[in-house]
Amino acid sequence: MEQLIKIIEESLYELEPGSITGESNVVQLKEWDSLALLTLTDAVDLEFGVLLKKDEIEASGTVLKLHQLILSKQK
Repeated sequence: MEQLIKIIEESLYELEPGSITGESNVVQLKEWDSLALLTLTDAVDLEFGVLLKKDEIEASGTVLKLHQLILSKQK
């Protein structure tokens, strides 16, 4: 999950490193926008080999649940 948090922090410009946790809701952060969505989906695809859809990210809620979704799609 640490790698996912790093990816999210790098995808959300102006987000201070260390400011999100597994309980953070990515889409509710003020830095979340369409560019962050594209950056995040590309980075997750490169790092984990998983294609995420916008609605999957929004429905996942927390970073922890998003991580669980990514793991379930890797199988």
